[in-house]
Amino acid sequence: MRARSALLVLLCSVFWGGLPLIGEVPSKQDAFDDYIRAYVRNGDFSGSVLVSRAGRVVFRKSYGMANYELSVPNTEKTRFHIASVSKTFTAAAIVLLEKQGRLKLSDPLSKWIPDFLNGEKITVEQMLTHRSGLPDYYSLPEYSAKRSQRVTLPDLIAWVKTKPLDFLPGSESRYSNTGYAFLAYIVEQTSGKRYEDFVAEQLFQPAGMKESGTFRDDELIMDRASGYQPWVGAKGMRNAPAYDKTILTGAGSLYSTTGDLHAWCRALLEKKFFDLNQLAYPYGWGEHQAAGPNGKKRKLLEQDGRDPGFVSHVSIYPDDDLIVLVLGNLEDGAVNPMAAGLAAIALGENATAPPARVQTKSLQPGDEYFGRYEVRPDFLIDVKQVGADLFLRGTGGDYLPLEPTGKDSFFYRQFYLTVRFQRNKAGKVDQLLWQGDYPCKKVAEKPQE
Repeated sequence: MRARSALLVLLCSVFWGGLPLIGEVPSKQDAFDDYIRAYVRNGDFSGSVLVSRAGRVVFRKSYGMANYELSVPNTEKTRFHIASVSKTFTAAAIVLLEKQGRLKLSDPLSKWIPDFLNGEKITVEQMLTHRSGLPDYYSLPEYSAKRSQRVTLPDLIAWVKTKPLDFLPGSESRYSNTGYAFLAYIVEQTSGKRYEDFVAEQLFQPAGMKESGTFRDDELIMDRASGYQPWVGAKGMRNAPAYDKTILTGAGSLYSTTGDLHAWCRALLEKKFFDLNQLAYPYGWGEHQAAGPNGKKRKLLEQDGRDPGFVSHVSIYPDDDLIVLVLGNLEDGAVNPMAAGLAAIALGENATAPPARVQTKSLQPGDEYFGRYEVRPDFLIDVKQVGADLFLRGTGGDYLPLEPTGKDSFFYRQFYLTVRFQRNKAGKVDQLLWQGDYPCKKVAEKPQE
């Protein structure tokens, strides 16, 4: 009788997971959670995560607070600003309109904006693939002032009309939020509906997405997360500065949840709207070959997003039927390596969690890192010093802290990378090394305020 009871307990533990087996290998649930907690301990993640395989959610958990002042935790219902992941919806809207016969990808921009200089040379497809030459509005010097104003799509078009193209359409590729804003305008002109209404009716509703919409500061959005940025001090963060998000229409204007984005990815994998494989390129996504064990490559579709206070990453491995979603309300670039590590764990591979990051002593007299550095003529990096702290920002961005990690070496949480400063023979800083190796020449001794 005692043997039969022992056998029953063993069977229960195997089929229902009621009791762990002696010597049992830790579950993937634990592996996922332990991996993420390494980022949480470093102060690099606050948000929600979802991993699914073959249509089944294998891991779903939230970390940190949706609102730190009110101690409201993030949950699976928390709605996050998804920033550039919005582009996957804008691209899908354009493809749907083409399927409906309302436009062609070869149509020129001049069809909708007749007086746009060189508009006859810019095609819809070039805007989809970032080959239009339209300058990214983030890189324009007026952006810092513009983002505090309400900039509608017609306002944005009128502003960009005054700017030259970055390059001859089709000759190069350069990421352009402007191109996706223009695509949103084309959606409105072609469909006769507001961009957000078209996306809601034609994409959200058919995909079963009930917790997604347009992110606006002045509207009541239930379960909305507050956005935070890395900062100095014990708390390690601050409230993200407010700005009018109307300018983001089409390029980064939407909010969603991990559950809704999972439904979106499933709809794409199941070809609910169209077959991504039949397109010349998976518009709105980046297509890569992700490295696996033994040099094996895996097809990967991904898009990430970052805007003041929020980060997002969506990965689809179509051949493995794997989806990884990471949404955060702390503007820290850790979400990108996190997503790759979570995918590795899901596929039975190894993922190395980040070690504890140790910050060294503060700046010393004579450490004159501050100034202006050039990535390219239209993209500059400013570094300024306030007291014993150093801050960095890109064109149109916010000054966020550089954490000292060694002699002339810093960690930049916003992009989750190393920034080093190089000195000339006289010992004077003359170059910034982005990600530790990409040289950015110092072009001015004073940063722009």
